[in-house]
Amino acid sequence: MAKALAALTLGLCIALSAFSAFAAVADKKQPDWAQLTPEQQQILAPLAGDWNNFDDHRRKKWLLTAKRYPKMKPEQQQRLQTQMQDWAKLTPEQRRIARENYKKLAKQPPEKREVVKQKWREQQKLKPAPSKNTPPAPAVPGDDKAAPPPAPSGPTR
Repeated sequence: MAKALAALTLGLCIALSAFSAFAAVADKKQPDWAQLTPEQQQILAPLAGDWNNFDDHRRKKWLLTAKRYPKMKPEQQQRLQTQMQDWAKLTPEQRRIARENYKKLAKQPPEKREVVKQKWREQQKLKPAPSKNTPPAPAVPGDDKAAPPPAPSGPTR
């Protein structure tokens, strides 16, 4: 009994110390746009208009993405840039809907997600290229008539 209690106490101490270390890092104020390096600003340029409105958690995730960016293949870099540009064009309401749809899709079984992704790919082939002023329309996952919005690449939480 004493050994079990000691093990439980040790486990709680370890968990609390890990949590407090995480909380200390998570609470750290992330930089405003003007404080980013020129390289970070170049990589994250599509997010410039929204950056100072992001919470610290979201900024931190995007900074981690920017750190990985130079190691990405050119096609991965281009895909990320395109997705950030598409996301930046969305209205706040469209972004809210896209986030909700992403959460709904994430809860679906893998087979269902793959069906939705395949339908989206097929619709993308049929769509004419959108004009610069037309943001992509968000859609409901699993809706046969609509395509899912571009999934936010990199950090979104």
